[in-house]
Parts: sequence; structure tokens; C-alpha cells
Amino acid sequence: MDDFDLSLGLTDTEKERVAGSEKTETEDEATQRELEEGRLPAILGYVPFLFFVPLFGARNNNFAVRHGRQAFFLFIIEILALLFLIDVVSEFFWTLVFVACLGLALVSCVNAAQGKFWQVPYLSDIINKIDFFRGH
Repeated sequence: MDDFDLSLGLTDTEKERVAGSEKTETEDEATQRELEEGRLPAILGYVPFLFFVPLFGARNNNFAVRHGRQAFFLFIIEILALLFLIDVVSEFFWTLVFVACLGLALVSCVNAAQGKFWQVPYLSDIINKIDFFRGH
């Protein structure tokens, strides 16, 4: 049961083409030895604050390093989430967002008074992609 068929309905010709195609770093399959040596460091990497175990302790193991990089970015997101649980940090962030929105509204208002249309950077790109309240 170690071998899985992930062909998902591919024909034999398509399977051969996929098997013969060049693989990128993210598509490389780990060898059995890499799996055995890298499994424990990869698992430990997902424990908060231990992402460095696969990154530095098994840096020659591609399997462990790829899990270590992923664990590192998950750790960063966890830290950011924890920061927002602190009332002072969360309150400061949302106050900053509110003040920025007021400033952007003021700039847009001044441009409207001058007969110009000013698009808010990044926000206008998102708005233009959404077919919502589109004018004629």
C-alpha cells in the first residue's frame, strides 16, 4: 500500500508524458531515504517555535527543508494572529486602517470637487474586477 496511483483518469500516453517530463523543485518526489531521514524533522518543524529544526538540522534533506520553509511561514502567520489578540495592537491597527480610509476619502472628495476622478491604488483594481454597481 506504499504506492498510490494518482493518475486521475489519465491515458497511458499521458501517464508516460507526465512520467518523462522534467520535474521542478516543488514536484520532486523524495526518495525513500529522504523520507525516512526527514520525516521527524519535518514533523517537529510544525510545532510552534521549532521551524528551525528542519531548516538547520536537516538542511541537506530536501523533504525536511521544504516542510521547514512551509512551517516557518505558518509560524509567522500564527505570530501575527497572536498579535491581533492583544487589544492594544488590534486597536492600533484598526485605528490606523480607519484613519487611512478617512484620508483616502478626503483625497477622493477633493478630486471629485475639482471634476477629476482619482482611483484609490489597489482598491480600484479590486473594484473594477467585481461586477457590482457598475455604471452604464
